Amino acid sequence: MADFLELGAAALAACAIAMVAGGTVKGVVGIGLPLVSLPVMATFIPIPKAIALLLLPSFATSVWQTFRGGLFIASARRFWPLLRGMAIGTPISVRMLASFDVKVLYLILGSIVSVFATLLHRRLVLPVSPRAEPWAAPVVGAASGIVGGLSMLFGPVYAMYLAGLRLGKEQFVAVIALANVWATIVLAASMARVNLFGGTDFAASLLALIPSFGGLAVGQWLRGHINEDRFRKTLAAVLFVIGLNLIRKALG
Repeated sequence: MADFLELGAAALAACAIAMVAGGTVKGVVGIGLPLVSLPVMATFIPIPKAIALLLLPSFATSVWQTFRGGLFIASARRFWPLLRGMAIGTPISVRMLASFDVKVLYLILGSIVSVFATLLHRRLVLPVSPRAEPWAAPVVGAASGIVGGLSMLFGPVYAMYLAGLRLGKEQFVAVIALANVWATIVLAASMARVNLFGGTDFAASLLALIPSFGGLAVGQWLRGHINEDRFRKTLAAVLFVIGLNLIRKALG
């Protein structure tokens, strides 16, 4: 874990605050830990380090949602082609993560965050016919895997697809949680295979559970005390600014 300590007190403090913020957002709306935390962390530490730190917090905060509501088996049976596509796409992009130009990574990350923020603010949904699922699910899974392997932002790709299927609220949350858990497992295995996630990374990510779960607890408390629509729009505005700042760093 020494390499993480060498990042400096200011960078570590910024990462802890980012994870508290990401956990808080996830506590309020059910998603958003990597989406909020990673862009902030990426302004202080290398993106591969930021992804490694978030692996266990992302996994642990999603596990409990996966089995909640008794929809795990039905979700896995229907959406296994999506998961299979992620398992194919993720290792491909992870192999490029260590050697990718950092400015290109910033551009990818900033673009994804900015687009998702716009969709979040306007609640734009592209309808998807259930008849398209046999071919659309593995394609979306592979696309989210390729994007997620470079940025850990699997969610925006498959969240838009699942929203287009107009699933019920409970099933939507169950499938999102299942996809998040699977994405984290595949990403961790792929990063370990190319020496981007080892013992020291695991230890640092284990410590990162503390601020993440602290934020999650705060978010769950806030959920009953704030206007969710106003919170969603504020979050979208903040994410959009963060995305634009990352694009600025890529082009600067």
